[in-house]
Order: sequence, then C-alpha cells, then structure tokens
Amino acid sequence: MVRGRLDGKGDLRVEGVLEGELDLEGDVAVGPDGTLVGPLRARSIEVAGEVHGDVLAGDTVAIRAGGRVQGDVRARRIAIDDGAALHGGIEMDFDLEEDEEARR
Repeated sequence: MVRGRLDGKGDLRVEGVLEGELDLEGDVAVGPDGTLVGPLRARSIEVAGEVHGDVLAGDTVAIRAGGRVQGDVRARRIAIDDGAALHGGIEMDFDLEEDEEARR
C-alpha cells in the first residue's frame, strides 16, 4: 500500500493499493488488482480495477468490464464496457463546431 500525493509528467499503472491524490500529465491505468482511493487526474484513464474518488481526464476515461468507479467522472470521451460499474455522475467536456452552434 502506498499513501500520499503523487504528481508528475509520466504514465502510471496501479496494480496494488494507492491512497491519496494522483495527478499526472500522462496516462493512468488501474489494473484488475489495483485500487485507488482518492481523486485522480490524468490525460487518459483506464480502469479495470477500482477507483474510489472523482476522476478527471483531459481526453478519455474507459471503465473496462469488471472495473468499478465510485465518484464523478469528467472527460471529453467516456467509455463504459458491459460489466463495468459507475456510481456517480458523468460530465463530458467537448467543443461544438461553429457550424453546429450556428444551427441552434
């Protein structure tokens, strides 16, 4: 088990238990045996294990079959596989093209 705040520019794969805030400019993967307790922010996030905290991605959040997220998810793109679980809200950030805005 690791406790504390972790931030940086690289990628990370969580295969054990991490308690604390995780803030990376790269990609984060929570493996099937991984558990993250605390807020998570990264470019892209893939969850096959468990996350207990809010999730914020600059690009994509993917919750794979067997993965569980308990917290709010915010990203440009969100994928939730069959057999995955999300207990929280979803907010998607995206920019409308000018043509679409003009039609409204």
